[in-house]
Parts: sequence; C-alpha cells; structure tokens
Amino acid sequence: MRDAALRQSGLPHAVFLRRLAGAPSAGAADARLSQGAFLALRLVDLLENPQPLYADAFHYQHAATERSCRDLPADDVEAAHLVGLVRSAADAFQEQDVRLALPALLAYAHHLEDVLMLDQALDVLETATRVGGERMAASDAIAVRLRTARVLRKLNAFDEADVLYAEARVLAASAGDRSSELLSRIGRAYTVLGRGNLPEAEQHLHEILRDAEASRDRRNQALAHQGLGVVFSTAGQPAEAIPHTWRACRHGRVRCLIWD
Repeated sequence: MRDAALRQSGLPHAVFLRRLAGAPSAGAADARLSQGAFLALRLVDLLENPQPLYADAFHYQHAATERSCRDLPADDVEAAHLVGLVRSAADAFQEQDVRLALPALLAYAHHLEDVLMLDQALDVLETATRVGGERMAASDAIAVRLRTARVLRKLNAFDEADVLYAEARVLAASAGDRSSELLSRIGRAYTVLGRGNLPEAEQHLHEILRDAEASRDRRNQALAHQGLGVVFSTAGQPAEAIPHTWRACRHGRVRCLIWD
C-alpha cells in the first residue's frame, strides 16, 4: 500500500511528503498538517543520538517546528497531537531521556490509525521503535510492538505482524506481563483469521479464552469472545456467533492494543 517511488527514494517520513503533495493547495489545512507532522518527526529523529554536538541544531529545528505548529488550526485534533509531540521532544532532549517522547508518539500514531491513515501511523510507530531502541522500558517496547503489529494487520501485512506479535509475547513473558502476553496471542489469532483460516483461528481463540478465564483477565476474555463472534459470523454461523458477542459486551466495552 505504500507509495513505491517514495519508499525507494530513501526520504525520511516520505508518507507525509506524499500527503503534502496530494493536498489541494499549499495553504490548505491538510498541507499544513502534513508539513507540521514531517517537521515534528524530523525533530524527533534527532533524539536517536542526542549528543551535545547537536544541541544547537536541535534548538534551531525545535524553534522552527514550534512556529510551524503554532500556525496550525487551533481546534484540530491532529494539530493538538503535533503540538504535544514537539513539546515532548523538547523535554526528552533537555532531560536526555527519549522515553519522555514515547507517549506522544504512541498517542499520535493511535490518532492516525483511528482516521485510517495507516501508512502514516506505521511511520510514527517505526520512528518510536528506531529512536527508542534499547532505551525503551519493557512496557513501552511491548506496547510499540503490539500497536505496530495491529497496524500491519490492518494493512494485510500478516507475516510482518506475526513477527512483532511473537516478539511482544516473548518480552511480555520475560516481564511477567500476563495480560500483554495474552494480547499478543489474540493478535496472532487475528492474523490467522485475516488469512481466512477460520478453524485455526477458532482453536487459538478458545485456548486464549480458557487461559484468560483461568487468570480472571476480563479484558482478554472480552476480546477472545469478540474474536470468536467474528469467526462464527464470518463462517455464516450466527447462532454460534451471538452468544460470544453477547459475552464480549457483558465483560464491557474494551479499548486495547489489539482490538479497537
């Protein structure tokens, strides 16, 4: 789905340049947002190796990016994310702690995913992975992998999503994060479902449901039931789908890293 020419160009954050090029005019709101996003992410790129040698360059680029974001529509959700991202990047540089920028990156990626700008969401998540590197806390490393895998799954990049779900599962197991471990398994079941293998997806989800019930994890119980509802509905078995969908609702409306 990504534009081949921009991908081959090697330009950083090329998806935002493509969006800028597709705007109706240079002064259009979408053009200004695209440019602001590109500048904000280029600022974040400097956090990958924040040496004192680059302090002047960072402060100059921060001032220019801040001015650009100040001109964005004040009531726009994406503009608010960009302002927050620029602010958090400055804090991260000042404190020499890239982890301070991660919440804003994840929030911006989630917004882009919500409005189905999936290539751009993926670019932001890849930026978080690259810039954060080994400095990320275990919880952040798990969250970034789960979110990236979810976006890849929505782009039908199932093989790439599976790799990240497997990595998230290993990290979660090492950290003793049982809930995230189950989430990674649910994500894997959804890639199986996306490939059209309904029997295998059903088997995985039943296993996950049993484990979630054993650990009294209501969120993952809801997600497993919801997944089974999708499996049976897709298979043309509404009588089997309805009880699982009802149980998912009974456990509560759930927003999480896998299903939203």
